[in-house]
Amino acid sequence: MTVLAALVGLMLATVIVVAVGDRAGLPWPVLLVLLTAGALFLPGLPDLEVPAEMILPIFLPPLLWALARRTSWGSIRAQLSTIVSLSVLLVFVTVAALAGTALWLMPGLGLAGAIVLAAALAPPDPVAVDAVAEPVGIPRRITSALASEGLFNDAASIVTFHLGLAALLAGEDVSFAGGVLDFVWAVIASVVIGLVAGRATAWFTDHVGDTTARNALSWVVPFAVYLLAEEVAASGVIAVVIAAVELTSRASLGAEDRLSGGAFWGTVEMLFTGVAFGLIGLSVRDAVEEVGAELWHAAWVGAVLAVVAVVVRGIWLWLLYRVNIRRGRRATAPLRLQEVLLMTWSGMRGLVTLALVLSIPAGASDTLHHEAAVIALVVLLLTMVLPGLTLPALMRALDLVESPEQVDHLHDRARRAARDYLAGHTRDLPEEAHEAVGRWVRVRFDEHESGHGPDHEEIERWRGAAQQLRLASLRAAQQELLAARGERGVDPGAVDEVLQEIDRMILAARG
Repeated sequence: MTVLAALVGLMLATVIVVAVGDRAGLPWPVLLVLLTAGALFLPGLPDLEVPAEMILPIFLPPLLWALARRTSWGSIRAQLSTIVSLSVLLVFVTVAALAGTALWLMPGLGLAGAIVLAAALAPPDPVAVDAVAEPVGIPRRITSALASEGLFNDAASIVTFHLGLAALLAGEDVSFAGGVLDFVWAVIASVVIGLVAGRATAWFTDHVGDTTARNALSWVVPFAVYLLAEEVAASGVIAVVIAAVELTSRASLGAEDRLSGGAFWGTVEMLFTGVAFGLIGLSVRDAVEEVGAELWHAAWVGAVLAVVAVVVRGIWLWLLYRVNIRRGRRATAPLRLQEVLLMTWSGMRGLVTLALVLSIPAGASDTLHHEAAVIALVVLLLTMVLPGLTLPALMRALDLVESPEQVDHLHDRARRAARDYLAGHTRDLPEEAHEAVGRWVRVRFDEHESGHGPDHEEIERWRGAAQQLRLASLRAAQQELLAARGERGVDPGAVDEVLQEIDRMILAARG
């Protein structure tokens, strides 16, 4: 009963935190971290312990799926150089820098222990970045680069983490050659598993008429894919991301599926993140109590490692900026020094860092067991809370304004597709009814024409045929947007924004 009450309390607290963040204009993951940190000093809270081996399989699959379903193959292809640079190379460089610093500050840690700690601290959290980006107004091109980085960097860090942990538990030296082979196998096997699972799920979705059953399947698949990938020593992270993108790209989803699925996964993302932070926060509190006299030393180590992580990220992004300029890239980021600073400050550590730290078995290392949780919490406070609270001011100072050009362009494409469909079916209705339907479409797509609304009496005379023509024209606009979503260089977030409007028009037109 205590566990159930705690879970309900954590979900309720999450909803309240999100509501407060929305009213105050603050990112709710930042408020969750502050709440988690504050819980360390509250007496009387229940002792809840999640088994170390269950933390990642429970919380990571649904959160990754919720994020990955918003991207597309076109976006991944356009951001491929960014993914390789930030999600793989930067992670390994950061691990090396953090491991070296940890060995200098904690000589008794050992190389394997230093790699375990560094791998847990290396990857920025996509959930935090996604929640902060929209309220702050970070341009879509930069948001897309950060999201692509966040979807795949967990794989490199988790593989490195397991490499160091295996050596630590076995009392052996770290085998870097074996680690490279493990990483290559993890990538290949994960991609295959993700593609097969995504296509199979898309086939099932296309052959099942019940919207609830389709949404339920999308809930089960992330866990199944993650567990299968981990069972064959592949990367559950990559497999889940690939499966989600493949499903979104192949399945013939209707307006109801997208609207209900978006609401469903938005709720899952919010509640799972809140519960995860809450449970992990309670575990960190126990770890803080065990640290005792080493608390301030662990806090100092965490502060130094956070600074090192930010500096390494800043230097790497500056080098990437120089490469992007030299090669004439225009669809990726960073392309300006202001963007280098913004993306450096947006490298927020989050849920994966805490989950990895708390998944270290108690017998692996006395030093890690006592201090790693405190170190991780300090890193979160400095790399998530501080940037999250200061990003609005930084955005104003850097003068990086979101351009509405792509959304406007997609809106125009959808409108033209609807009009072209109407123009090609002029014989389906009498001329006056056809013109009335055309005015109805123009009103829906062009708010400035609202004063020239459709003649509903004319439409009513041919109600059935007119309704079918309206729906068909909207579906033509819908198909145009779905085709655009897979194009290289098109931001899927911008497509989804316009597509949501079309989906609502379709549902309204059916009524």
